Amino acid sequence: MQNTKNSNKYSTRQIAFIGVMAAIVFVSNYIQIKIPVGFNDMTRIHVANAFCLLAGIVLGPVQGGLAAGIGSALYDVLDPVYITSAPFTFVFKFLMAWVAGAVAGEDHLNIKNARALMAAFLGQATYIVLYIGKKFITYVFFHGEPVNVAIGLCISSFTASLLNAVISVIVVGLLAPVFCKIVKSVHKG
Repeated sequence: MQNTKNSNKYSTRQIAFIGVMAAIVFVSNYIQIKIPVGFNDMTRIHVANAFCLLAGIVLGPVQGGLAAGIGSALYDVLDPVYITSAPFTFVFKFLMAWVAGAVAGEDHLNIKNARALMAAFLGQATYIVLYIGKKFITYVFFHGEPVNVAIGLCISSFTASLLNAVISVIVVGLLAPVFCKIVKSVHKG
């Protein structure tokens, strides 16, 4: 029997929001400073995480997660340095936005600044744990580095991640009210 309810499907508007936010996330990846780390590895200072978090806050956990994951993974696929990380990026950025969206809650379009900052902080913390954990595992198990060397290599990435986190939380604090207002006005129209 076919389900006639539209509860499990995305509307055209929702798909458009996911696409627009994915495009914003993708483009924001190019606002960056690349930093070489260790053996043919790279870390970056960038603003893309802020837009991943905004996607989660504005669109909710799943739709925001899709936008963050798609936009970030697409960037990785198009950059030879990151192409092999694209599947991990999709999952990690999805989870970052998912956490931000879950913390923002059901009334996310009326979110107060303190809650938006908490959502951004927790989403960013989730990403840092996943990202640094992956780097550590890669250095130890795939590059064969001793644990102390892997920790040393992860420190520069962790430092860049903390700087990205601070930038992201500030940007979310400034832009969440604007993005929520835009999305609310489109929902009314």
